[in-house]
Amino acid sequence: MSESAQQYYDRLREAYLDRRNDEDAKCKNFRVVLEDFFRYYVCPGEPDTMTFFDLQKLWHETTGDWALNRFVSSVRVDLNDIVHGHKHAKGKNALDYYFKACVTIVFRLSGEDPDDRTKAAYGLFDDAYLKEVNEQQRDAILDEKRIIYVNAGPGSGKTRMLVYKVIDLMAKERSDAKIVALSYTRTSAKSLSDRLQEAADRLNLVRPTIPYSGTIHSYCLNCMKEYRSRNGGRFDYSIADDSEIDEIVEDIFYGLDGAYEREVIKQVVLKPETECDTSLRDAISERKDIYNRITVGQILSLYYRELESNDDFVKWCGERMNRLLVDEAQDLTVENYQIFDLLLRKLPGLKIFFVGDPRQNIFSFLGGSYKHLDEFLKAYEGEVSMRYLSYSYRCPQKVLDFTNTLQFTDCDNIALTSLSKEEGSIRVQGYEDEYEEAKYTVGYIKERGDFGKIAILSPRLRPLSKIVDELNKADISFTVKGGSNAIKPHIQAFNCMNRYIESKGKAIGAANNLCEKIEKPKCRTLKEFGQTEVGEQLNTLNLTYNNGNMAYIELARKFVGLCRKYLPFGDKSEQDEDFKRLYSLVIKQSATPADFSRLFKTCRRQFESSEVEFKSTGHTPEAVTISTIHSAKGLEWPCIILPCMSENNFPNKKLQDSVDPEERLDGLNTDRKLLFVGVTRTMKDLVVSYPAMIRDTRTQTKASSLLGALALL
Repeated sequence: MSESAQQYYDRLREAYLDRRNDEDAKCKNFRVVLEDFFRYYVCPGEPDTMTFFDLQKLWHETTGDWALNRFVSSVRVDLNDIVHGHKHAKGKNALDYYFKACVTIVFRLSGEDPDDRTKAAYGLFDDAYLKEVNEQQRDAILDEKRIIYVNAGPGSGKTRMLVYKVIDLMAKERSDAKIVALSYTRTSAKSLSDRLQEAADRLNLVRPTIPYSGTIHSYCLNCMKEYRSRNGGRFDYSIADDSEIDEIVEDIFYGLDGAYEREVIKQVVLKPETECDTSLRDAISERKDIYNRITVGQILSLYYRELESNDDFVKWCGERMNRLLVDEAQDLTVENYQIFDLLLRKLPGLKIFFVGDPRQNIFSFLGGSYKHLDEFLKAYEGEVSMRYLSYSYRCPQKVLDFTNTLQFTDCDNIALTSLSKEEGSIRVQGYEDEYEEAKYTVGYIKERGDFGKIAILSPRLRPLSKIVDELNKADISFTVKGGSNAIKPHIQAFNCMNRYIESKGKAIGAANNLCEKIEKPKCRTLKEFGQTEVGEQLNTLNLTYNNGNMAYIELARKFVGLCRKYLPFGDKSEQDEDFKRLYSLVIKQSATPADFSRLFKTCRRQFESSEVEFKSTGHTPEAVTISTIHSAKGLEWPCIILPCMSENNFPNKKLQDSVDPEERLDGLNTDRKLLFVGVTRTMKDLVVSYPAMIRDTRTQTKASSLLGALALL
């Protein structure tokens, strides 16, 4: 295809899919493209003074195609009328007509077929699966640029798009497509994998295995394990959780006689690139082998160094990956983007497809930030294709009309258009104090009914305590998401014993963690721990097991016996049920302490307890959901209630009082994003409320300034 003809198809398609303009503005752009096509392609070299009408007349005199000339005239006149405001392109049907008409004119006059993306926008595609996505999703799927970034708004079908992007690659490239799909969390990775399998089965796509789908750090870990194993080496580490990291830090602290503060040690453990003395670096390396654990930061650092220095590893990676899909790109760390950059430089055939939404970057406290993505895209400026998903299937237009007004300091707020069939409603109410707010909120819930379709969201759970009291009075069950969750003490104690034996009795951090759980003094050395009653018993078990005189299942039974002996407090029936479940889910499938550690991570949430002031009273579909906004991300409900939206609670009062202007602005921007995420969880109704006074602290307050126009409703 002639490059000069292709540019007009590209310009028409871009104008058609432009999420910033309405139908009239898009048609005005069609008019510009069509005139340029006549001026520079059909009649090149003619004077600039010639009008569109003159150019068309000249062409017609040359070709004599009366029917086509009449069609061009009708389109030109209609577009002129829209440009001058004499008529309007009312609705999507009219827009579709003018887009297709312009594409048809370019095709008829140039004789050259449109590219696949323009055909797909036109509605012409051979693959049936492309009918299951909208034109914005389809355009992103068919884009073949080396680096693609899709800005996907809430409820815009980004997971569906990712699924069909993979299916498109599987259908067209077949065995040549070596696809890796990476997500920010295990939950979203599993969701993508499940939906991909369902779609592949439904479309009868035959493939021996579905492409890899998981978190970035788990992918890097698996690569290192597989590569080292292939070359006769070993890489048997598991990724350390927070409790294990604290144990390693504690071990190093005592091992180096307190030469470094715990926070300094933890910083280096979590961020291997942090500068530190050789003694601390060596201690961390030693504990990594003792505990057989590795942090996320360490695995990313090791993977990067292996890529950087080992050409054989680069070749091995290239044989297993040439298409990389990355979800939740706005929440990734700078280390993640350093790896993507190195992969692009080392693997010339690699293409990366990023999906994210900077307005939903609410996990900056974990190191993830949109600025990392933004800097990465700027570094590859000219090589990146930017696409947008601006149609929301979730939220009613009333809700989007509010979110479209929000302004962020670090990113644009691309206007969203609703494709939901719900009209929806927004209700904003101020109350005298938090007690009245709680009473009327629960009254609304009772009146509405269908409790399982209602979610109460807040940046923090503590301010919801009065609402929880009213729910309990009304005997309305609820389930709690978010807050600070921790493994139950008796299960933590079991894990400590397991890690101690896994380390062959060398993990003083695990030993001290156990001492803390059973309310015994911590020990400075392993020798001191061995002189305690529980330490003596564990050392006996360690010798028996590691000498091959005890099976793991018997060792696990001994752990349970010790837990019951040293943790007699708490609900015994709850402990018994937890240990039965632990046996069924983990112990029964484990042959070694390392097996237990690995398997436990897959189901640890079943053994967590919330450390907030209130706990779930029901886990049935009929229970109201109470959640932090962070934990609600990616979820949706027909009714969202945002209470306690007062100036002292939202934005965060701690940040409001900050003397650092930059920190204050960043905090306000993050809170604005929290509001955006909270509001866009609703599929129909939104209820916002705030107290005029906090009676418990006798504090006068008002509606949050972040609510903007909502506060006037």
